[in-house]
Amino acid sequence: MENVVKESHLILQHIINNIEENKWEEARKQFDGLDAEQIEVEDKSMYWWVSARLNHRSQNFPVAEKQYLLSASFAKNTFEETNNATDYVRVLSSLGLFYSQTGEAIKAVPQLMLATQLLDRHAIGGVLKVLTYYAKGVTHGVLEEYVSALEWLKRAEELNSSLNLLYNGADILIVKGICYHKLSKYEEAETSFLKVLDILKVLPNEKLEAVLDHNLGMLYRRTGRYEEALEHLHSALELHQEADRKHSVKNTTLELAKVYSLIGQIEESKRLCHSVIDDCTTEELLAEAQYVLAEALYSDKQYDDALKNAKLALEYFKQEKNKFEDYLIKTYEVLLKIYEKTDL
Repeated sequence: MENVVKESHLILQHIINNIEENKWEEARKQFDGLDAEQIEVEDKSMYWWVSARLNHRSQNFPVAEKQYLLSASFAKNTFEETNNATDYVRVLSSLGLFYSQTGEAIKAVPQLMLATQLLDRHAIGGVLKVLTYYAKGVTHGVLEEYVSALEWLKRAEELNSSLNLLYNGADILIVKGICYHKLSKYEEAETSFLKVLDILKVLPNEKLEAVLDHNLGMLYRRTGRYEEALEHLHSALELHQEADRKHSVKNTTLELAKVYSLIGQIEESKRLCHSVIDDCTTEELLAEAQYVLAEALYSDKQYDDALKNAKLALEYFKQEKNKFEDYLIKTYEVLLKIYEKTDL
């Protein structure tokens, strides 16, 4: 029994190394061979962190959250008993990143604050420090604090460089590109995105390739390069569909709908919006799709249906006025256009 426990510990360490090196298939195969009942208490945090990371990557978000929280509970107990903060920092940073990537960045703030304190107090460096800085960058970005986000991302980048690492290198560049895009620094955004291609040549990763294509598509839509936008968005959609990432499929489909509306292909835009609305993955994405559909229906002079969808979108955006200020303004604008064309 002792040998089995020791072997499980070594396998978990190897799985974590594979995840850090983006070797997801190897990690999943190794994890599937483990028996949860044979994992010692001191390794439970690692076990549930691995399971959470795999579910996070597969976009099984409710399960991932539960497993991150379970991992954090075990890691906290271990830290309090041994004063070893390594596993605790890993799960706090990962949980913070998870919340930021799933639309709950406010929940990420205390997790990442504690992770940063533990990093400094226990002189933890390497990939865990890069992970924490990256997660803080993502969180500031989601909170629309783009300058602060870029500062943390640059710190993560500099740390990688000093350690001769590429840990999360592509992810860091993609989020930097998004921040530059949000700041309307389009050349810097494109430069950051295109640097990712060099990393993907060394470390192929189809998910990051899809994320890159999606963000390039958004950038090119914003800058009026519609043919390039369609090319990259269709590429992203195909990759997400092959991997059965349902939320990403819906998200990229909606971006395509926006481009088709801009180039006057209203029927295709409406079709894509309806495909997003059917079995939508989040309320936020549903409201955004209803707004985009309302715009397309207005262009097609279907004012009654346009009004219906605009009102549905507005109902959601009004729940969090600060978060959805831009969408609120745009939705009121489309409502005003509809009222001007009708007696409604």
